[in-house]
Amino acid sequence: MAPSARAGDGTDPYVPPMPPLADRVGWLRLLRAFRRNTLDAFPRACLHEPAVSLPLPGGGRVVLLCTPDAARHVLVAGAGDFARLPAARRVLGPIAGRGLVLAEGEAWRRQRKVLAPAFTPRTVPLMAGHTARATEGAMHRLAASGGAPVDLHSEMQRLSLDIAAAAMFSLETGPFEARIRGMISGYLGGLGRPRVSDFLLPPGWPTPASPARALFRRRWLRLIRDVVAVRRAQGRGGAPRDLFDLLSAAHADGHDGLLADEVGTMIVAGHETTASTLFWAALLLARAPAVQTALAQEAAPLDLGPEGAAESLPRLPLARAVVQETLRLYPPAYMIARRARRATEVCGTAVPAGATVMIPTWVMHRNPRWWVRPEAFDPQRFLRPGEEPDRFVYLPFGAGPQVCIGAQLALAEATLVLARLSRDFVLTLDDDRPVMPVATVTVRPDHAPRFRLRPRAPVPREPLSLLPEMG
Repeated sequence: MAPSARAGDGTDPYVPPMPPLADRVGWLRLLRAFRRNTLDAFPRACLHEPAVSLPLPGGGRVVLLCTPDAARHVLVAGAGDFARLPAARRVLGPIAGRGLVLAEGEAWRRQRKVLAPAFTPRTVPLMAGHTARATEGAMHRLAASGGAPVDLHSEMQRLSLDIAAAAMFSLETGPFEARIRGMISGYLGGLGRPRVSDFLLPPGWPTPASPARALFRRRWLRLIRDVVAVRRAQGRGGAPRDLFDLLSAAHADGHDGLLADEVGTMIVAGHETTASTLFWAALLLARAPAVQTALAQEAAPLDLGPEGAAESLPRLPLARAVVQETLRLYPPAYMIARRARRATEVCGTAVPAGATVMIPTWVMHRNPRWWVRPEAFDPQRFLRPGEEPDRFVYLPFGAGPQVCIGAQLALAEATLVLARLSRDFVLTLDDDRPVMPVATVTVRPDHAPRFRLRPRAPVPREPLSLLPEMG
């Protein structure tokens, strides 16, 4: 897994550069990596050992569980024995507050039940229309580049925020865009980076970052309440037209503070996850022109506009597979962490009470025990009948009761955007400098490369079997 950048030339799949797994990991390196780049700390032993245990100062312990059976136990069968990390509350609390992403126990069950109607399959046509409308605006902006170098990372962030605003509020981001993007990017790149003190100090104790995070929290809530006020001023028609209508109906008991937390969480999750997936997918496609062409062929006869997007979604299997493969290589939930409430055993591994348990999704997605050529970009692995991955080997959005509630909507959004992008443009990179993933709260690039977008000539509809076999 040493860095490499072999391009997909139509015969060989593209192998994106990745940080090498660590041969030796001590507790200090592990904690430092949480602030700098968590991917630097995953031990190579996770590829062949079912569990890797690391002692911490003061008698604590980190246990990395590296098999699907262990993941199934922690996330489903024995989920009651594990809680969210106090460090997660410190890091995500300023944005999520009491929202679903940090709720537990009865509060989590109540909030999940309240939010569930907003994320059922019946909302997909509504969200597909909003996605297609925002995507059309982005395609016009990209076309205006005239072939000049484009910061597609920034463009995908803007597009994903437009989608989130439209889907959540039926609003154009307008005056809120710069404020929302600035606050999210600033937080995730600064105060949102975990500190060693977040892990070592007991729950409830302030950390050196606590005052600045509290100030951010006040500013963030003011911004979200401003957005909510503008949307409420529009009123509501008959049938729900966006997620805000559905969430407002669900929170009709007047819990405005909780509504603000849920809305803020959805904006951040929808913006950051979708933007990251779209950027990494574009980067992979720029190195795999044969896949780009196949995507364009698939999308060519379809109506990807606001009226036809929902109907076209099931007819985009390759676009969906590209998104799934991108999520395998760059999973939003690159690690799932829990704290053991009591001493227990997971698949033969002893887990002491209070231990930090980690499921290293990043490594499981690259383990040759479960994937053919795991280092390669091969969307067809999600198209070949009978080769579907084990549910607990492929964990881009987590699993079990606390799986990401918006996962299917995020997958649909990214599928539609990639289909339209590939149909309209040929993507190439402006230079060959490797782009390395850096993970703290999310997986981001170490720098924003420049892309060149050339208008794509109409392509004939061809069988998808023309896509070269990569497995």
